[in-house]
Amino acid sequence: MATDDLFEALRHLPDQVRDAAVAAADVEGLPAPGEISEVVIVGAGGGGVAGDVVESVAHLQGSEPVLATGGISPAWLSESSLVVAVSQSGDDRPTVAAARVARASGAHMVAVTSGGELMSLCTGWGVPITRVDPFAGRAAGLGVVIVPVLVLLERVGVLEGMNRLISESAEQIEARRRLIDADPAQLETLAAGMQDRMAVVCGAGGVGKHAARRWVHQLDRIGGVSSVRRNLPADEAEAASFRTLAQRIPAGVTAIVLRHDFEPPGLTDRIDLLEGEVTALHEVRAAGEGALAQLLDLVLVGDAVAELASRRVREDP
Repeated sequence: MATDDLFEALRHLPDQVRDAAVAAADVEGLPAPGEISEVVIVGAGGGGVAGDVVESVAHLQGSEPVLATGGISPAWLSESSLVVAVSQSGDDRPTVAAARVARASGAHMVAVTSGGELMSLCTGWGVPITRVDPFAGRAAGLGVVIVPVLVLLERVGVLEGMNRLISESAEQIEARRRLIDADPAQLETLAAGMQDRMAVVCGAGGVGKHAARRWVHQLDRIGGVSSVRRNLPADEAEAASFRTLAQRIPAGVTAIVLRHDFEPPGLTDRIDLLEGEVTALHEVRAAGEGALAQLLDLVLVGDAVAELASRRVREDP
C-alpha cells in the first residue's frame, strides 16, 4: 500500500471537490451570461496549472475563448473581459500583480483564493470571491482550485455541463482510491522500475500534457526520481534521441506514456517508435468519464507512484 498520508488525503478529496463546487455556486456579483467576450485566467504555481487545465476543458466544450496566461494580465483586456485570479494562498506575487493590472483595465474580475493579499485587495474592490480550503494538501490542491473556476465559467455562460463533469470526477477519485488500496502491485512495480533510472513522462493533448507535468513534479520532488517531460517521437530520428538519452544514464531510462480518451489520433504509432529505444516502457491508461475525471485520475496515479518511489528510497537508501 502507499503511505497512510496519501490515502488519508484521498479519502477526503471527493468531498473537498464537491464542497469547492458548492462554494463557487453561491458566489454573488458575477457578470450575466452574454456580457463576457473572453476569459483570462491568471495564476502562478498551482493556480497556473489550474488555468491550463480549465483552458483545455474550454477548448473541448467552451462557447467563448478561454486563455490561461500564468501571472500576466494581457494589455488587450477590456470591459467585456473576465479575469479569474487563482491563488490558493492569495500571496503569489505574480497573481497579485496581474490582479492589479486587471482591475486598472476595467475588466470584470473574480478571485479564487483562501486569503492573503489577493483576498484583501478583491474585498476592497468589491470583486466576487470564491473561498477555497487553505489546508488542502498535494492530492487535493489541484482539484479544489480547478473546480471553482469551472463552476464560475458555467455560471457566466462560457461552459456547460460542469456539475456533471465535477460529479463524475469525484466518483472517479473514489473509484481510483479503492482500486489502488485493493491492488497496489502494478504501481509498486512501476515505482520499482524507476529506481536509479531517469523517468521520461509523455502525454499528448491537454489532459496528457498537464498530467505529465504533475507526474514529473511529484516524481522529482516527492519520489526522488530524476524526471523530465518529453513529447512522443514523431519519427525514427526523434525516437533515436530517447536511445541516446538512455545510453547516457547508467541504469537506463523508464518511459511512461499517459493515455486518455481525449488524446489526438495516431498516438499508437508514435508509441511504437519507442519500442527498443528505452530501458522500459509503460503505458498508464486514465479511467473515468470526462476530461476532468481522467486528468485527476492520472494525477492521483502519479501521486501514488511518487509516494511508493519515496518509500522505496527510505526503506533502501
